[in-house]
Amino acid sequence: MEKGPVIGFSEYRPHGESLTFTRGFPADVESSEVLFADALRVRDHLANVVRPTGFDLWFTCAIEDTYINVDDPQPSDQYWEVLRADATAPQGDDPQPAVVTRFPVLTDADLIGTYRQALDTITCPPGYFVMFESIAPLGATTRFVRTDESPSSDVLSVTLWDDTLNLPVTTEADGTTWLGPLPDAAPYLPPVTFRIWFDSILVLTLDVNWGRWLEAGSAEHALLQAALDALLADDWQLTSGEPRHFEL
Repeated sequence: MEKGPVIGFSEYRPHGESLTFTRGFPADVESSEVLFADALRVRDHLANVVRPTGFDLWFTCAIEDTYINVDDPQPSDQYWEVLRADATAPQGDDPQPAVVTRFPVLTDADLIGTYRQALDTITCPPGYFVMFESIAPLGATTRFVRTDESPSSDVLSVTLWDDTLNLPVTTEADGTTWLGPLPDAAPYLPPVTFRIWFDSILVLTLDVNWGRWLEAGSAEHALLQAALDALLADDWQLTSGEPRHFEL
């Protein structure tokens, strides 16, 4: 990580974009693991924009032979947590996870392996099987492209309305720079957030909350537009939200 002085930055006015995508149910699903792997491709498509340092895996019970999830009965464990080894465990109001696993680098193989372990451990009553309900990113970092006004630094000073936040910036070995993760007590959401759900079909909620990621012509906006193009090419369809800042 490169270190540098605190920098000032253009004032960001939160105005936001909230989009929901769905993906049709595959015809050749042999297990919920196939759907879980399909869902993880979202993370790959967004990898140049947002990189979580962990995930909450929430579980539900689904009716056998239907892939229809239900609110009742509930599984023996409702959620597990998967974290990068150096990530700070979140401090929130959610119940404590039944299991916490850590990996040096969070790969798809690590997440699928954890999901298999959960399927072998968690139980549902007869007539139901264990299914993931959502994949919720934790501790997300957001790709930030430096400009002449942003010299090498490990802190970015951002003004949102009347609040000035000094946000951490990390420079990776490949030279890319990433904003965050924001502390749990931060008064605002990260610039880009997402969550993947299973509600008899795959559902993706994607929020672009503030900053250059919303500004056409910026490098951050171009990276996010490319990620959205990749989602559409992977058969995700926009089903809610009226994009004002992106071409969909």
